[in-house]
Amino acid sequence: MPRLLLVEDNQHMQRIFQDKLQREGFSVATANDGALGLQRAREIHPDLILLDIMLPTMDGFEVLTQLRSDPVLSQTPVFMLSNRSSADDMQKADTLGARHFFAKGTSKLQDIAQEIRATCGFKKVLVFSSNQVAAAPILRTLEHPRVLGTVATVLVETVSMAERGAPDLIIIDERASSALTLRNQLKASPLAKTVPIISIANPNQQGQRLGDMVDSSRISTDVRPLVLQRLGLEEISDGAPSQSPQPTSAVA
Repeated sequence: MPRLLLVEDNQHMQRIFQDKLQREGFSVATANDGALGLQRAREIHPDLILLDIMLPTMDGFEVLTQLRSDPVLSQTPVFMLSNRSSADDMQKADTLGARHFFAKGTSKLQDIAQEIRATCGFKKVLVFSSNQVAAAPILRTLEHPRVLGTVATVLVETVSMAERGAPDLIIIDERASSALTLRNQLKASPLAKTVPIISIANPNQQGQRLGDMVDSSRISTDVRPLVLQRLGLEEISDGAPSQSPQPTSAVA
């Protein structure tokens, strides 16, 4: 699960962004001021940082400057998020090495999440199951620094997430009572019909499949390699993931 550090002093905004990003599949740590944000970055070595500009103790530009001079964190992707969004602010952020600049109030949370995914090369997997307990073993197989796993348990929300959230892969737990309806709705959706699907089913359900099939008794062994293959990712080795050529848990 990718680790994201959110440095934002507005508590209301912090809660909104933390909740949304966790729903997208990120593990989110937070900091309320610039100095603490820099300290937290050095402690947890996040996969990316979402950084406000106007912060107590140390503004976002100074935090970014110190991050870029830190040999451990210098390559960590940093995305700026601020009410200050003048051309000068954007130019300064770019000059200091920010990957992207998001203006508060005009940047939608869904667009922010998708820009982060595209820039950092993260892959999103949408898991549909009957409940959180049934989804848990599936979600555990997706633990990978480049994989965002998000779970949906309600049919109408699942279709909406598949259409607006642009997942790279969908896993359908065929043991859920509405799985057949979901597959039919995904096939009929212009926005979701091309998304690859992996189905998890009991042996007696194998005639009702769409896409790849995994036996429900082999979730722990068969889901992960198939997911990584479909996403173009390699297994983690020596503590670091490999990926096929690309730039660089959640609840509904």
